[in-house]
Amino acid sequence: MIKYHTPVLLNECLNALNIKNKGIYVDTTFGGGGHSRAILDSNPSIRLFSFDQDNDSIENAIKLQNDFPARFVMIQDNFANLWTRLSLERVKKIDGILFDLGVSSHQINDSKRGFSFSYDGALDMRMDISKELSAYEVINKYPYEKLLSIFYKYGEEKESNRIARGIILERQENPIKTTLELGTIIDNYTYSRQKLKAKARIFQALRIYVNSELESLERALNDAIRILKPGGRIVVISYHSLEDRIVKNIFREQEKDCLCPQNFLKCVCSKQSYISVLTKKPVLPSKEEIAENSRARSAKMRFAERKDVA
Repeated sequence: MIKYHTPVLLNECLNALNIKNKGIYVDTTFGGGGHSRAILDSNPSIRLFSFDQDNDSIENAIKLQNDFPARFVMIQDNFANLWTRLSLERVKKIDGILFDLGVSSHQINDSKRGFSFSYDGALDMRMDISKELSAYEVINKYPYEKLLSIFYKYGEEKESNRIARGIILERQENPIKTTLELGTIIDNYTYSRQKLKAKARIFQALRIYVNSELESLERALNDAIRILKPGGRIVVISYHSLEDRIVKNIFREQEKDCLCPQNFLKCVCSKQSYISVLTKKPVLPSKEEIAENSRARSAKMRFAERKDVA
């Protein structure tokens, strides 16, 4: 069994899901199965559908399928397709859904995947290795303007301009093939002392872009809210500001019952409020959890409950 990581905010997730007898639940990011197993163990009458597009996650799912043959279904797909894939399983409504976003420790530590600048590996970064676009194509074939846009939009890197120009110059001599080669280029073209943070931001930007992570998240969150039963819960753990901003904005929009401009005397948009946000401020891991699991350091959890509306 492949070791992924210790599940983050585990007890807080279970409490937030408010698991009901005979409920149907979804874990959209199976990974090593820590959250999924805890959900199944919490109530012997529930069913769980878990998603993951990573081939390695299937190996971790075998044990749960053997332990819970009648209650657990593993679906190898991007969570952006959760509505379609659940429909194929004849599931129309669910009682709760969990999103644990970000990259697992296993994926980061596997040099073949190319997610980390700390290990020498091919520039890949694909969550689903059957997809064509990898970080190699982006770094070696995209024009300056596109690289600049990716680095700034998805990495919020202030020196995106210099780094993008550096990549263009360096690849004219030789293709940039490995994570260490790219990391060295970022170092050489970062003028500030924040070289480590610059590498982290650029690698984050590439990973998000290659896997269409933010677009998939927006689609999945909206679909999840639509298929929740009244009283059902949606729980999201994010690890960086871009993800958390999307979660916060979608929750805020889905909670509003009117989107008309403030100067309108009467609502004409017919917008309904679909959820009640139960976390005005995100739930953060305790100091004890962070000490035991450094991955939890940047985690933020938000959750909401579906209202009884048509």
